[in-house]
Amino acid sequence: MVVDAVLGNPRAVLSSVQIAALLTATGLLLYPVVTHAENVAYTEGLVGLAAALLLLTVSNFLGLLIDAGYVPMLDSSLFVRTVVNLGASCCATVGIYYFARQFIDTSRTEFTSLETEHEGGFEDADDD
Repeated sequence: MVVDAVLGNPRAVLSSVQIAALLTATGLLLYPVVTHAENVAYTEGLVGLAAALLLLTVSNFLGLLIDAGYVPMLDSSLFVRTVVNLGASCCATVGIYYFARQFIDTSRTEFTSLETEHEGGFEDADDD
């Protein structure tokens, strides 16, 4: 019976496995934040990344439902998935910003170069 389902619609089976993996990853990201929030650094970043994974899960689930014909009011899952994926990208960007914000300095107007005593590098590549 399972073999018939796999052979009959392998895309649906693969999508279901992907949805389960995304839900598991979301849970693994959120578990330490929920249970030990006082001991977790960058909780906002983890929540942003977990929200992005959850939106990717929703996107895949909606696409699976639309493609299977369970949502007859929508002919194609492309627009819905694109909008939800845009939301996931925005959440991931916000989550990554919370990880990197202490390393970003926007007050300087120029880049500083570090001079080192080290010999070699790209400028010496042709010196044989």
